[in-house]
Amino acid sequence: MPRPPRLNLPLLRLGAALTGALTLVLLWLPLPTWVALLVPPLAVVGWWVCRLWREASLWRRLMAVAPYRTSIYGPDQRLAWHNGWPGQPWTRRVEALGPEPHLADVLQGLVAHLPPAERAAEMARRLERHARANGEPFEVVTAEGAWERVRQMRLPGGEVAIFAVDISAVKRGELALAESEGRLRALLEVAPVGIWQLDEQGRTIFANRRLIALFGAQAPPALAHSGLVLTSAPDPEGPFGFSTAAESEARLTLPGPTERRLRVTASPWICAEGVRGCVLSLLDVTPLKAAQERIEHLAERDPLTNLVNRGHFRAALEGMLAAGQPGVLALVDLDRFKATNDRHGQALGDELLIEAGRRLRDAVRPSDLVSRLGGDEFAILALGAGPESAAMLAERLRASLRWTLEIGGVEVPVSASLGVACAPEHGQEADQLLRAADLALYEARGEGGNAVALFRPALRERAEHRAELREAFAAALAAGELALHVQPQQDLETGRMIGAEALIRWQSARLGRWVPPDELLAAAAEAGLTLQLDRFVLSRAVALLAQWGGRPDAPAHLGINISIATLHDPGFAQEVAAALEAAGVEASRLEIEIPEDLAIRDLPAVARTLAALREVGVPLSLDDFGGGHSGLPHVVRLPVQRLKLDRSITAGLPDDPKSYAVLRATMALARGMGIEVVGEGVETEGQAFALRRAGCHIIQGWLVGRPMRPEELVPPGPKRLARA
Repeated sequence: MPRPPRLNLPLLRLGAALTGALTLVLLWLPLPTWVALLVPPLAVVGWWVCRLWREASLWRRLMAVAPYRTSIYGPDQRLAWHNGWPGQPWTRRVEALGPEPHLADVLQGLVAHLPPAERAAEMARRLERHARANGEPFEVVTAEGAWERVRQMRLPGGEVAIFAVDISAVKRGELALAESEGRLRALLEVAPVGIWQLDEQGRTIFANRRLIALFGAQAPPALAHSGLVLTSAPDPEGPFGFSTAAESEARLTLPGPTERRLRVTASPWICAEGVRGCVLSLLDVTPLKAAQERIEHLAERDPLTNLVNRGHFRAALEGMLAAGQPGVLALVDLDRFKATNDRHGQALGDELLIEAGRRLRDAVRPSDLVSRLGGDEFAILALGAGPESAAMLAERLRASLRWTLEIGGVEVPVSASLGVACAPEHGQEADQLLRAADLALYEARGEGGNAVALFRPALRERAEHRAELREAFAAALAAGELALHVQPQQDLETGRMIGAEALIRWQSARLGRWVPPDELLAAAAEAGLTLQLDRFVLSRAVALLAQWGGRPDAPAHLGINISIATLHDPGFAQEVAAALEAAGVEASRLEIEIPEDLAIRDLPAVARTLAALREVGVPLSLDDFGGGHSGLPHVVRLPVQRLKLDRSITAGLPDDPKSYAVLRATMALARGMGIEVVGEGVETEGQAFALRRAGCHIIQGWLVGRPMRPEELVPPGPKRLARA
């Protein structure tokens, strides 16, 4: 800005006018030569005076419309000139101080709005700035609350020019921006991801609290020392290799065993306040990755044993067969696992399964596949093995699963049954090979457990036979082909028939033959029709008792065999009571025989049904006592009135000392508990004599009579005397 003229402006105007008039007069008047020589200098002086006056006028008009306030103080710190607009607060205060007020007086008005404790300090700072007047800008707040940016500059003559511009709008924008930045920073601090601002060298500029938490106690000084490693493919165009178009995968390794999995999003290179850098957002996906890995693990692994599951095993089997590779497939089933699990609890059952899986894994090659298909069923796929090694593999597996499990001081033997099939000899498709191994496993189970069976074509024929039998039985039950035969029971003391047992018989029209009871019961179980069969037997037996009525030549009671599955039904006792009441038959005439394979584990489940049957008045007997699972616990815990000796005991009489010892012990137990004993399977007089001598007076068997149709035992027509 040009220095304003220090001449008095009115005098300048007057001098310029006089100089011009004098010059004109001298030019027109006839004057001496020396006077004429004065005319050019006077003209030049007049021209410069007019120019100075014109520049001063332009400068004043320019300062009057300038967007900033200007004031000039002389070396004596008095106000020499200012461009304050009329009516403005600053102008009014200055004009009130009189002509050429002192700087101190002007500043007093400028700081009057400050608290008294701050006025003196602010006055000292303003005077010190005026004395320095180095052009350094500073900001002040006026008494009216407006913001001004002030710049003070010293002029060549010692004066000080002060320029003040109103920056209230700018300041309000800066304050709003600062407030916005504060809100943004607050949002960044509570963001659920780590925000990390880095410069071009990877040094930390800003880190929010989440990022600090990710790295432990404090943000790392630089990316290179952070432990953050990019695990996905690097992007050469992105900052530090992180992609700006998609999330990058990274791993954060901290001191100790801690490792985090992160997803990183990067901004492009940006330049802010002259600093080039980027912003990374870090999301901790460690729990998510762990869950994903867990899901992937569960998709292929059994969660209990950590063996491969059914789906993964089948995929491997199909892959082997599709590639035409040979292999041996073995299916393994733990013997009596359900009984052990029910008796000792699921926790012990789980331990047993885990141990079985470990033993199977240790018994095969690392390349072989061991799977838990479900429950207590395992599968082993020996890749590349042939039929010549199948038997050896099966025996090795069976031996690995034969051990003794100690439970509460009690040793429980553990064993397994195995079925083995070979590819491609026994199947070129997964279903065929699995079916072949399953048939072999069924054969091994039928041998009583702890057995190995290799598949052979006869097993498939036998399975087809069983399937045909199941279908025929279902049709026979619906068509009413089944019939009840009865076998009498005799009292050796009186020789009279005192009762009978109802036995199911089946003459199959579809198969064209009599079906033995064992096949019939197996077909009913495999077809899931055991409950329907028991209801059929109950209905026909009650109908027979109602038909016989009180005839003296008819059995006084009729026993029927009921399966364990039916005894588990809590409503069975009510069904029996309703059937007896509808037929008008006394409950004491119907005897229900409990099967000998009722295990100890089944006793609590059937106890309520048995107690309800006793309340109805139906007598109970324990069938085949002493020959299988039944024993002393059954007699003690079951509300039975009869024991039916197993045929194996009767068959050893009278010559087998062991059979006779069991007989005498059973009779002693029965007498002590007030229970009647029936000898089954009696075929000879010697057996009958031995039973009678031991105290057993009721017998049943071919010696008394074979199973026969009811009308053969009790012919229809007039009542006749009881048998001798």
